[in-house]
Amino acid sequence: MPSSDRSCSPSTVSTSDDERPAVINGTKHVVINGVTNGVSSGDDEHLEPGMKSGMKNLYSGKEDKKGRYQWQDTIPEDVGNPVENAETAKWALLVRNVKVYNDPRKVLAIHSIVVQSPLLKKLLAGVLKNYPGVTVGLNRLEFSGKFEPLIHRWAELQKAIGDLGDATEEDRTTKGHADLLLDVLTHEFKSLIETSQDMKSKRVMTYEHLWTLFQPGATIFARQDGQETAMALQETRYGQDTKGNPCFWLTCKYVDWDGTKFGSNKLNLSIPAYSGTRHITQLRVFPLEYHHEADALKARLIQRGAKAESLAGPNYKAYHGIAWRHGAFGTKDKYNVKGRIVIDTHGWNRLNPSHAIFVAPLTQKDPVQNTGTPNDGEESDGEESYDAGDDSGMPIDGHFADEDDAAKHIPLTTEQKLICTPLLRGYSLKNKLWLNFFVNCVNEIEWQKDAFDRLVLPKNQKELILGFTESQRQYRETFDDIIEGKGRGMILLLCGPPGVGKTLTAESVAEEMKVPLYMMSAGDLGLDPRHVETKLQNILEMCTRWNSVLLLDEADVFLEQRSLHELERNKLVSIFLRVLEYYEGTMFLTTNRVQTFDPAFQSRIHISLDYQELPIDSRRMVWKNFLNSSQQEHTISKRQLDELARMNMNGRQIKNILKIARLLATRKEVKLSHDHIITTLEVTQHLHNETQFTERARGSIYH
Repeated sequence: MPSSDRSCSPSTVSTSDDERPAVINGTKHVVINGVTNGVSSGDDEHLEPGMKSGMKNLYSGKEDKKGRYQWQDTIPEDVGNPVENAETAKWALLVRNVKVYNDPRKVLAIHSIVVQSPLLKKLLAGVLKNYPGVTVGLNRLEFSGKFEPLIHRWAELQKAIGDLGDATEEDRTTKGHADLLLDVLTHEFKSLIETSQDMKSKRVMTYEHLWTLFQPGATIFARQDGQETAMALQETRYGQDTKGNPCFWLTCKYVDWDGTKFGSNKLNLSIPAYSGTRHITQLRVFPLEYHHEADALKARLIQRGAKAESLAGPNYKAYHGIAWRHGAFGTKDKYNVKGRIVIDTHGWNRLNPSHAIFVAPLTQKDPVQNTGTPNDGEESDGEESYDAGDDSGMPIDGHFADEDDAAKHIPLTTEQKLICTPLLRGYSLKNKLWLNFFVNCVNEIEWQKDAFDRLVLPKNQKELILGFTESQRQYRETFDDIIEGKGRGMILLLCGPPGVGKTLTAESVAEEMKVPLYMMSAGDLGLDPRHVETKLQNILEMCTRWNSVLLLDEADVFLEQRSLHELERNKLVSIFLRVLEYYEGTMFLTTNRVQTFDPAFQSRIHISLDYQELPIDSRRMVWKNFLNSSQQEHTISKRQLDELARMNMNGRQIKNILKIARLLATRKEVKLSHDHIITTLEVTQHLHNETQFTERARGSIYH
C-alpha cells in the first residue's frame, strides 16, 4: 500500500527520511512522502470496509488571474510560518501597519493595534467602561478601523494615564505600557484629535468629523414631531438616505411602554451631508450636553418621563392638542383633539396589530452613561444595558402579555425617564379614532360633579338607574350564564319623546361614576353586515375593558322588528342580538319608537324606563338649572319663571331658547331678562306651533 494512503496512530509515528514533521497555523502535521496526514483516533474495527480512521488534509493550489484554484494534497511551497507566535506574544503592544498610496505625507498607516499587556488592559477597562461593543477582558483585545473607542474616550485616556503613579513596580510598568499606546495613537491621530477638539471647543463641526462628536452610549437630543426628545446613542455610520443622498446615520434607543412593560425601542435618525462647518446645535441631532440650557432640558424631560410612567396602563384623561396616526401612504394624519381620551397601549396593540408596539426588555442597570466617564462600582463587560430583544416586530411566542402584572413593573430610573418617549397610544372618544397622543397635552378631567343631581327625573327612578349600573360594574363577575362570559352585561332601555333627558341620563351616569362614555350611532357601524359585526365587537370589547357606559342613541335601526322582505336589515338586527348576549358592560339604548322593537330584544333588556313629557314642575326645574348654570346674570323673577314653566316645551327647546336669548342680551351688553326670552319665543314660535299641529293631526288620524 502506498505510504501516502497510510493511516497511523500516535504510537507508530516515526520520522524517517521520507517522514518529517511540519507546523501549519500552529497545528503539527506529519508529512509522509510529501503528503500530510492527520493523526489516527483509534482502531479501525467498527468502520466501514476500506474506511480509514484519521484525517487527511487538502490544500488550495496556486490561483489563476481570476482567483480560481485547484485543491491538492501537498502543502503549497510558498506557505510560511505565522508572524504572530510565542515570540510576538511577549510584547505589550502589536501595531500592524499597511502601505499608504496617494498621500505624500506618509507611506505607512496603522491598520490595527493588539493590546497584550494585562496591566494596560486593566487601565483600559476603566477608560472604556460601558462603551458598547468593547469587551476589555478578552485575551486578545484588538482595535482597528477609525479606533472610535479610543478617540471618543481620548480625554479619559489621557487623564487615566496622567493619574498613574510610580510607587510600585506595577505602576511604573503600567505607565510605560500606557505611554507607548499614547505615543502610537498621538503620532497617528494627532491632527484628527486636535481638529476635532478645536471644533468642539468652538461648538461647530464638519460633516467629515461628525463621528468624533457622537460617542455610543451618550445621550443625544432631537426634535420628533415638534417634541423635545432625548435618546441613548447606540451606533453611527456614514451611508445614504432613501433617495441615495449621502448622510450620517445614528441608531438610537429610547424607553417605551408596550401595554404590559417598559422596554427599549430603536429609532434611526440621519444628518444630511453638508459642506464646511455647522454649529452643533443647528444639526438635526446633537449631544444633549451642547444644548444651551442642558440642565433645564434634562429636568423637563425627566419630569415628562415620570408623567409617562404614571400613565402606564388604561387611563381616562382629558386632552387638548395635536394627535396623529399613520396614513395610508406612510404619512402622518394629524387631528386637533379637545376632549376626553382613554390612554390604552394594550388595547391599541389588540385593535391595531399592524402598528403594534413591541419593546426589548430593559435590564435593571442604567441604560445611559451621560458622560461616558467611568464610574465606581462593579466592572462591566462594556455591553449596553439593554437586553438584545427581538427586533422582528412580533410579540414573543406570538401572543401579547397579560396586563395583570403591568402595575407591578420595576420603577424607571432617572436615566430611563430622561429617554422615555413623548408618545402615548390611546383612543379619542370624540373623534372615535385610535391616535398617538403627546404626554404634555394630557390633563386631568374636570368632572361635572352635580350633573346627576341636576338631572330632572323622579328621585326613585334616578336611584334605580345609578344603583343598577354601579352594582353591575362592581359584581359583574358573579353574573354569568351557563356559557362563560355570556349575559354579564346590563342593558337599560330609555324610551320617550325628544328632549326629556334620555341621552342626558346616560351622560350623567357616566359622569357620576367617573367612567368613559362611548356614544355610538348607526353611522359609526355603517349598514354593511359584513363590517358591522367586526366594528360592533371591537367597540363592545373597548367599552368592557374601560368599564365604559355605552350609549346607543336612536337605536331604532338595529332594534326594529324583522320582516320577511328586508333581508339586509334582518342581518343587522340578528348580528346585534347575538353580540349583545356577550357584552359585559353597561349599555343605554334610547328610542322614541319602542312600539317597533323586535320581540327578541325584550328578553335582553334588563330595565326599561318610560320618559313622559315634562310636567310643569320638571319644566320649572329645567328653566332654573339652565339659568343658574350660566355665569351670565339675569333679572328673571319667580313669577316670570312660573309663567315660562307653563309653556309646553321639552328640555332641548328650553336650552335652545335660552341660548338665543343670552346672545341677544350679550349683544346689547345688558343682563338677561324676561323680555329677551319672550322676544326669542315670538321669533321661533312658528316652529313650536308646527310641531304641535303635526302632533294633533297625527293624533286625530290614529285615535
